[in-house]
Amino acid sequence: MKTVFMTIVAVFCALVLFAGGVAVAQSTNWMDELSGSVNFYKNKYPTTNNVPANWDPYLSELNLMKKASIRGDLETVRSKMGMWFKMLQNRDGGINPKAADELFRIAVLTTPFDEYKISVPSEAGSK
Repeated sequence: MKTVFMTIVAVFCALVLFAGGVAVAQSTNWMDELSGSVNFYKNKYPTTNNVPANWDPYLSELNLMKKASIRGDLETVRSKMGMWFKMLQNRDGGINPKAADELFRIAVLTTPFDEYKISVPSEAGSK
């Protein structure tokens, strides 16, 4: 009887750990999508007016947000995402305006605003 109980407990713990892992993966999938989009535009628009664009801050911020989300630090995700949208609006790093606008739209479509209580920003072209 003790063996059956231990087996049931072990299976339950495994299911809980698996479900928790799936929940974390789902909660950060949108950040992975944004990182993939940034890398796409980084390769498509490496320069703006023949000046190299610096895409690294965009990827670094997304990486920090992903780590914060995994830790359950929703406040950091919220504030960093607000900063990320501002970076796009300001074209920080000298990124191509078309790429900034397209990334802005992709981010608006993929970001779970309700889950992280992120304010919906205004369009990238309007400051």
